[in-house]
Amino acid sequence: MNRLAIKIKDSRVAAGLSEKDLAKKCGLSVGYILQVESGKKIINESVAEKILKALGVKEIFIEEEKPEEKPAEKSAKTAEVPRPQETLIVEPSQSWADALSGVIKKYPVIDLHSNKTVDYKELPIISKKIEGHHPDKIMFAKASNNDMEAFRIEKGDVLTIFATKEIQNNSLYLFEIDGKKMIRQLRKEQNNMVKLLKSPNDDSAETVDLKKVKVMGRVIKNEFFVK
Repeated sequence: MNRLAIKIKDSRVAAGLSEKDLAKKCGLSVGYILQVESGKKIINESVAEKILKALGVKEIFIEEEKPEEKPAEKSAKTAEVPRPQETLIVEPSQSWADALSGVIKKYPVIDLHSNKTVDYKELPIISKKIEGHHPDKIMFAKASNNDMEAFRIEKGDVLTIFATKEIQNNSLYLFEIDGKKMIRQLRKEQNNMVKLLKSPNDDSAETVDLKKVKVMGRVIKNEFFVK
């Protein structure tokens, strides 16, 4: 890992910022910050200045990163030879993004009320899996109300969904009914009916024909929205 990557990570941790927080302050993606901090992405000075400025250490560290001027005599011949440090700094390119496509996967975050993409998540693929599942089986949804606060799901929370059509009793599911997406705890009843619960002991829960419920996936994780 290079000095710049170490400095950025240490400064971010010292400032009490997550990778997501830093990405927002810089106008960059979380995946980009992760690659920078791991030393896998080489960035030019202008991008480094943007990140370090957001961390409040711009001037000091940029001065450290610049090669020192040597008081040697300059000749026409030596002036034409670029310093090795300069040749190592490259602009991020599409080829870099293509190379990382097998390492980082970008997912849209869908708002349950508007059914529109409201954000994106970039996650690392570890051992060909994300959150322990195949990358193509994962999706993300944003809670649009407090209907499920009994299950600690509130408006603005981002839910990780494992795509499946099978119902395990008393698990939370993303499903669609009458064209409307929602999150509920599902419980199979007799006569091919299913109960849609907003709380573990919801006596007023609606019971509908299972055929009307289009199950999209099971909730496996909740990221709390910080107000």
